[in-house]
Formats: sequence, structure tokens, C-alpha cells
Amino acid sequence: MLTRMRLLRGATALLYIGPLLAGFCGFGWGMVAPFVAVFVVWLMVLRPEQWPATPDEWLTGPAWLAALTQVLSQVLLVSVLFAIGRGFGGIAGYLPMVSPYVPLTLSIVAIPISRVLWDSREAADQGYFLDDEAAEAHAPRALVEAGAAIVPLLNMPDNAKDADISAAIEQSLDVVAPEVRLSALAAALERPARSHAALRRGLLLWSSEPEVVAPGHVPNAMALSFAFAGNDPDLLRLYTPRALALIAAFPNRASGFPSPEILRSAAAAASGPDSPSDLPRHLLDDLRDGLVALSKAVEKALGAASEANAAEAMPQGSEVRAAGQT
Repeated sequence: MLTRMRLLRGATALLYIGPLLAGFCGFGWGMVAPFVAVFVVWLMVLRPEQWPATPDEWLTGPAWLAALTQVLSQVLLVSVLFAIGRGFGGIAGYLPMVSPYVPLTLSIVAIPISRVLWDSREAADQGYFLDDEAAEAHAPRALVEAGAAIVPLLNMPDNAKDADISAAIEQSLDVVAPEVRLSALAAALERPARSHAALRRGLLLWSSEPEVVAPGHVPNAMALSFAFAGNDPDLLRLYTPRALALIAAFPNRASGFPSPEILRSAAAAASGPDSPSDLPRHLLDDLRDGLVALSKAVEKALGAASEANAAEAMPQGSEVRAAGQT
């Protein structure tokens, strides 16, 4: 998909070359209208989220206003490109003798090429967006699809085998940006209809894997792992040593861990007198000590990151002060 995005830039350049070449060749401003039509069609193909999706939406005033805004923006863009081309032609003092269909065809060809390279819906399903505006436009549908994707996981029995849970998790979260589905799972497990013990364990193991934490593609992976563990001492005993190893190996990912305050609170609750666990006291004490040690490790890593950021900013400030003194 990343390769497609790069190729898409080339197709976009082809789209822009058309009016530039038309202006360079000295064609009249009457060529602006067909180029605007081409640019609008290209927008409809590449960014359908910016246009009304149903006939009923087209009948509303806001839809017409949004469409008019899009068209006027393309009129301005084509006019600027056309003027730049005419300026280049005037500077060069040479006007190529080509058919007016040549620059127009260059822009038209960009439409099918862009459509072949990019499907906004398919790209959104994989977590790729052209810009923040596209990501925001696809957000509601992404949430709906995330909810549908996690239903099979929530329906798995508590006594499911680890192999079956792992396979289901891999199938559901095998996307470029799984954080939306993970967040939906975390929200669903906050007030579960049942314990979801097997699912919690599988999700904890998946989101605390080094392959997930190290690249940072899921920035809050370890915080989500902690959320999946909930108040279950058995899951927390599984989580704690993995988290300690990960914070030691990847301190630069400390911001994705639970905060030290949350960890200390969990430590106090795990071994407190109101703990519902039937684990022996020495195991609860070990869990408390492990969570306290993890809170200190996260706090230390966050402090080191803050100091590093301050050290990077300090030379710039020193240079500014030195310049002011001179």
C-alpha cells in the first residue's frame, strides 16, 4: 500500500502537468473549464468521502454548499496552474505547437491510473489515509467495522483453547492499524457480560509481544494489555514480568505503558485486604512488589525521555541567547 501511495503521487503530478502544459503552450482561458471538470472527477474518484454518498444527501443545502466549495477550489487550482504555465511560456519565449487535446489527455489519464492505484475504502480498512481529513471522514465507518470485527472474539467461550484464541486474534487484528479494534475490545471488556478469561489472556499475550511493542505501531499497546488484565491477579502476574522485560528493552516506549500512578494503585489493590483473590499471601505480595517495581521503571524511563528532550532543546535556546547578546 505504501508503494501505491508513492505511485499515486506520480499520477497526481500527471494531473497537474496538464494545465501547466496548456498554459505553457499559450492556449486560451477557455481551456480552464474542461480541466476543472477533470479535476472534479478526479476528486470524486480519489476522495469519495468528501462528496454526498446518496441521492438524498445531494438534495440537502449543506451538500450543495460543500460540493460548490470543492468545485470553486478546483477552479482556483486550475487557474493558478494555468497562469504558472503561461508565465513559463512567456519567460521561455517559445510556445510549443501541440494539439489542445494533448495536455487535456494527460490530466484525464491520471483519473484511471489513480483509481487503479488507490481505493479509499480498501485503504481505510488497512489503516492508510491520504491525510488527516480522510482519516476523520472514514472514522465512523472504521468504528462500525471494528465493532463487527471483534464480535467473534467476544463470542468465544471462556474455556477456549489457547491455539484457537491466538488464531482468532491474529485473524481479527491482522491489519495495519489494529489500535481501533483493540480500543473497541478494551471498551467492550470494561463491562463484560462474562469474564472472557481466555480472550483477556490471549489479548494480553498478543499486545505485550516485543514485535508489537518495539515498532510503536500500536503506541498504547502495554496500556491496553494492562486494561485487558483488569483486576485479575492471575493475569496481572502474567503481565508484570513481561512488562518489566519490555520496559527494560524498549524504554523509549514508556509513554505507551500504564502511568506509574495507575500501577501503584493496582499494586495496592492487588495485595490489599479487600482483594477478592484466593491466591496465597506470598504470591499477592510478589505481585505487589512486581507492580511497584514496574511503576518505578516506567517513571524512570519517562524521566529519562523528558531529560533527553530538554537536552535537545537546550542548545537551540543557548544559540538564541548568544545571538541576542551579540
